[in-house]
Amino acid sequence: AGAGAAGGLGYGALAGLGAVFRPGIEVMLDVLGFAGALAGADLVITGEGSLDAQTLRGKAPAGVAAAARARGVRVVAVCGRLALPAEELSAAGIERAYALTSLEPDPARCMALAGPLLERTAERIAEDCLG
Repeated sequence: AGAGAAGGLGYGALAGLGAVFRPGIEVMLDVLGFAGALAGADLVITGEGSLDAQTLRGKAPAGVAAAARARGVRVVAVCGRLALPAEELSAAGIERAYALTSLEPDPARCMALAGPLLERTAERIAEDCLG
């Protein structure tokens, strides 16, 4: 699993070249120096368009939350649409999620007003988590 892209190139590297399989999010966090950025952080804000079951299967917010949780840093998420219960978010290391659709339920208007909705959400995060 995870080595079949590009016609099996990944599998060939694992089998013949001694490569090691690593989830992409781990590689990206290393490249970006995420561990160093966590030093002194009190809160991490991550997010994506839709927090759903796919999020928990290795998408960026789950990887960010796992890395932050390993360092004892709180994590909240911002999303357009939230399709996960609080228990599943918590199990993934996400303390709370803020969905833009909770402010504007119409998806088309939500996308059109994303900037102002994100500003309102940032204010709410500051009040809830840093106040």
